[in-house]
Amino acid sequence: MSEYVQFAGAMILFVGILVGSYFFVLTSLSARENEPRSGRERGDG
Repeated sequence: MSEYVQFAGAMILFVGILVGSYFFVLTSLSARENEPRSGRERGDG
């Protein structure tokens, strides 16, 4: 029985890390979209 509990705990941690990294990427991308663009990115020179 304790092997199943350990496996469930490992799966919960694994899924938590995956979901946390997904939200980290989403928030960093949305913050990057809100930044003012530099002239080089706009093509002004």
